[in-house]
Amino acid sequence: MSYDTLTIAAIVVVAILIVVIILIGRSSANNDRKLRTLARHLTMMEGNQEAMNLCKEIHKEHPDLCVGLDYTLLENGDNVEIDEWNSNKPKPQG
Repeated sequence: MSYDTLTIAAIVVVAILIVVIILIGRSSANNDRKLRTLARHLTMMEGNQEAMNLCKEIHKEHPDLCVGLDYTLLENGDNVEIDEWNSNKPKPQG
């Protein structure tokens, strides 16, 4: 069984479209996760002065970092600490 050039081209185009659709879906899911993380941190900072102070201290050292993306905070009762540090800049001590 042999295929002509048009059939092979159609198969290649369909395969490329499938890959593009999968990549777009993954990107959308990743963006949704990031937005949820940002919303959670915004809510935490609105009600927790210690979280706000920690973010301000980090912002003084690294003004280009964003809470929820470059680092995440963890609320342990009344205490707030850095949970994940996703930046290549040095993590603040404390």
